[in-house]
Amino acid sequence: MAGASIPFGAMAATEVSDLFPDVKDVRTQEIHKAKTEADWPFMAESGILACVKVLSQPAVYFVPEKTPPATRAFALDTDLVGMSMINLGMTDVLKPYGSLEELVVRITPFITMGRQLCAQPPGTNISGSEL
Repeated sequence: MAGASIPFGAMAATEVSDLFPDVKDVRTQEIHKAKTEADWPFMAESGILACVKVLSQPAVYFVPEKTPPATRAFALDTDLVGMSMINLGMTDVLKPYGSLEELVVRITPFITMGRQLCAQPPGTNISGSEL
């Protein structure tokens, strides 16, 4: 269990909401596929991009707008191994891709936008493409 321990000094300087984020700590933005957007990575034409700080680091998620509604958010990250472990069993969110490089090219703009979203105050909900 040594790998799961957090040094005391790091714990004292970390906000409680960064350790255990609450619904009010999430920042969201509605996103929609543009008609001319060729590299849209998601199966759904629209959804919610969300960001929450976990251990002081931004964690970016996509919640597709679909019927029936998604049961959980899809984590987006350039760490593809970590992303695949977190999203285990979620096979209907991303469009098929030819290579891992193609996947990274498709999702990186949304990860960047999500991290910018995390710079907004907790609870922010953006309905357009302000970021």
